[in-house]
Amino acid sequence: MARQRKQDEPETAEVNLNQVVAYNFRVARELRGWTQEEAADQLERYLGMRLTQASISAIERAWDGDRNREFDAQEILAFALAFDLPLIWFYMPPPDDRRHLDRAHKRINQLYEIVLGREDQLEPLYQRLRDLGIREPTERERTMEAITGEKPPTRTTYREHRKRLLTALLDDYSDNLDQLADQYGQFFDHLRAVGIRGFIAEHTQDEDFTYPPEARAKIAEMREEGADEPD
Repeated sequence: MARQRKQDEPETAEVNLNQVVAYNFRVARELRGWTQEEAADQLERYLGMRLTQASISAIERAWDGDRNREFDAQEILAFALAFDLPLIWFYMPPPDDRRHLDRAHKRINQLYEIVLGREDQLEPLYQRLRDLGIREPTERERTMEAITGEKPPTRTTYREHRKRLLTALLDDYSDNLDQLADQYGQFFDHLRAVGIRGFIAEHTQDEDFTYPPEARAKIAEMREEGADEPD
């Protein structure tokens, strides 16, 4: 469900976080293989009310439609519980979208950095985790894990989760980047082979570019003499 930019949509168009949630809502429903009515069934338990099929459709159309839909924190929690997905799911950037985030001074494909945190932002988060009794392993524990190759099944650190998520995201983006690099590489290889003049000639069929100056002079001379032009 990668978003395609509309033909008349400027590169400077902006997208807001509510639209990102709407996008991920639909992806979550499709992931579970539910109809909109089935999604409403699952959501009712957590929302305390039943959404109509039209309401579900309106949520999903908020991604690339003309009507915005604002979500509150409780609704997003309900989505996470109903679809059995982590909250972070609903804040993940759609692939292949580089529009700017409304008033964030960042592009949408940088959203994962805001969601997961930069390396220099993590210490305050670790302190909050320590306050909850969740801590990073000690050096002794790390050494024992390295020796035995075993890790307590109940302990996976946020740092490890974050790195896995970042790796997965970067793999997705790098695949697209590799494809783009290949396309640009082919373009420049061809440009080097035919030259600027030849490239313009291919796309304009303008004889001023089709032949080099000396060939054009020869053609003009042959025309004056009434001879056939060279192929």
